[in-house]
Amino acid sequence: MSEDNTPRKGRWVKIALAASLALNLAVAGLIGGAVIGADGGPDRIGSSPALRALGLSPFERALSRADRAELRGRIESTGLELREERREIGRALRDVERALRAEPFDRATVEEAFARSRTVVVSLQETGHDALLAQIETMSADEREALADGLARAMRRVAGRR
Repeated sequence: MSEDNTPRKGRWVKIALAASLALNLAVAGLIGGAVIGADGGPDRIGSSPALRALGLSPFERALSRADRAELRGRIESTGLELREERREIGRALRDVERALRAEPFDRATVEEAFARSRTVVVSLQETGHDALLAQIETMSADEREALADGLARAMRRVAGRR
């Protein structure tokens, strides 16, 4: 009986790993696509792939063109190297690919690669959030109200797509 259970456990581990890989690839794809800069249509005029890569998509839509430019300047002043961050995510994904092909499978290698990728994504978001918060602190009450209105519109747009 234990021989019958072993293949099932192995199968579920592979399924779980494949699902985890798919999720990480989706995150990396979203970041990569945002950084590379798919156009996104007419409402993306003046948009910034860097803002999307930093997890600021709803705010990108909510900010005025001038505020987006100011935010990009704040982010650029941090010295953030998006290309290097993308490369690190790519290296992590290549390590996952090699581990998936290896026999025997080395779970620790995949866990470490996922952790590196996750660290990069969290770091990108922290940089974006810090820059946005610094900018919001400089806004007047009316400007914050306009940002809140724009954010509400952006969230309704996203909710309408579901």
